Amino acid sequence: MAKKPTTAPRSSAPTVVRDESSELDFGDVALGLTAAIILPVIAYFTLDLVGMPVGGNAGFNTEQADQFRQVRNEVPPMTVEEAQYILQRVQYLVDDRAKDFVSRSRRTDDNQEKSFWQDLAKGVLGPAESSLKKVTLEESEHHHFPDKILDATQQWLKKVDSLRFELAQEDPFRHVR
Repeated sequence: MAKKPTTAPRSSAPTVVRDESSELDFGDVALGLTAAIILPVIAYFTLDLVGMPVGGNAGFNTEQADQFRQVRNEVPPMTVEEAQYILQRVQYLVDDRAKDFVSRSRRTDDNQEKSFWQDLAKGVLGPAESSLKKVTLEESEHHHFPDKILDATQQWLKKVDSLRFELAQEDPFRHVR
């Protein structure tokens, strides 16, 4: 018997597997259009139907803007308790803090240290005086404080002025300034 010549088996063409995610087909386009256009439109109409504002603020018209400015600048009148609190705070600032700084400046002989303590005292007297002026301004506008608060306010203003005058007289650098 005759032998058949042996030949190498033929290799078949390799099968090509293509991944679907790399292709753009109609399903992808439809999903993209739905996500980009149809869902926001449905959300808009649904929220509009419920009554919620959609798409931000269109801004105020002139009447609304004027009303908003008036409300924003509206400050309720000061109460008697607030005025009493301000007077207590001023008492603390003047009697405790400022007098302590003045006494420290009087105890030292060094002019720079004396000036330092006096500047601290002046820095405490400034907010105290501005708080007292708020009380007097409020009284001039609304006239609703009892007389004892007004008298105490005037007395504290006089005390602040006298302390300022004393500090000006004791300033070691007043002839240089």
